[in-house]
Amino acid sequence: MKIVSAEIYSATIRLSERHNTKTGWRPIILKLTTDEGLTGIGELGLAYGAAHHGGVGALRDFVEGFVIGMDPFEREKIFDTLTRQTFWGGACGPIVNGAMSAIDIACWDIIGKALDMPVWKLLGGKINDNLRTYASQTQFGWNDGMDPCGSVEEYAAAAMRAVDEGYDAIKVDPVMIDTEKKIQPPLTLKGALTREIVDRTVDRMTAIREAIGPDIDIILELHSLTSITGGQRLVEALEHLDLFMVEEAVNYNSALPARVLKQRMPSTRMTGGERIFTRWQFREYLEDGAFDMVQPDFCLVGGITEGKKVCDMAHIYEVTVQGHVCGTPISTAAALHVEASIPNFEIHEHHIYSTLEGNRNICLQDLQPVKGRFAVPDGPGLGVELNEEFMRKHSNVTTLS
Repeated sequence: MKIVSAEIYSATIRLSERHNTKTGWRPIILKLTTDEGLTGIGELGLAYGAAHHGGVGALRDFVEGFVIGMDPFEREKIFDTLTRQTFWGGACGPIVNGAMSAIDIACWDIIGKALDMPVWKLLGGKINDNLRTYASQTQFGWNDGMDPCGSVEEYAAAAMRAVDEGYDAIKVDPVMIDTEKKIQPPLTLKGALTREIVDRTVDRMTAIREAIGPDIDIILELHSLTSITGGQRLVEALEHLDLFMVEEAVNYNSALPARVLKQRMPSTRMTGGERIFTRWQFREYLEDGAFDMVQPDFCLVGGITEGKKVCDMAHIYEVTVQGHVCGTPISTAAALHVEASIPNFEIHEHHIYSTLEGNRNICLQDLQPVKGRFAVPDGPGLGVELNEEFMRKHSNVTTLS
């Protein structure tokens, strides 16, 4: 079997009638076709942020220059070829590893269809089912409009909406949005934070805890906006709330800040990983004991193949896993298949973007949890199919052969 052609969907999608941002929601989807007529889909995990065009270009270069003509079953050979022969694949980063991820996931989808098996079965079978799931990014209201929260009452109400849907865990970033519902200037969140920011954060988080009660887990999301000093100050100020995890409290261009913060606060459970790529970058964090849970994004880390290796390596260090999911249903499916098959699964992320209409239309299957629990797709391959009519309407499509 050989890959003979590909289509790259470079999309711009409005997630809902009330959602509007400068960069929009810009998924990058790859569809590979083999000489036997089988197709597979994958995603490059840059739908958010501002690296869309770089991702599209890298994916085109990798597929056109190396992947067409290769056997999708030879995933390790494809990964090694892209690592060794593209020059930039030998480094680590969201552009090159994101492109490699889309290719790898599409190959897994083809392999599953060829063997009439779901990816989780090919990964060794299902250890976990009915996966515990948390509502992610409740600072955007947890409604259909991505409405930023400003007051403590709005933070509490958003958390309660998620709990009322059956979630027993939520994640919230209480620092990124100011009281006027505008994004806080990033430089104001570095170094020693002002008393105003600390007090505002404590007030918001306390209101959430009082609203949802002691039995709902809370993940504190900091999006790497804080540095060691500020991150430590916030976590110490919130110790009375019994946080489940603290995510991205420092920047991850180096493992040093994460190690220092964990050493200063050994009893605080730390997590991160969406901006860490391949097993080579994760190794230092695991050896340093910087994380209690890792969050590889399977559409950025190098794909399902590489992501599974990261999960297995984390297991050696008694570190659990939550796949980072901020993408299309393809990203959701990839994470669910890996999480179902690993013994160190902790919890699944359901981002508010995944609940919005524009994203739910990208695939024919609408992957949503039920009462805070996620079933794993049982169809062959990823178990999701691209809604090509919808995607062609919202995408520039590049065909390669």
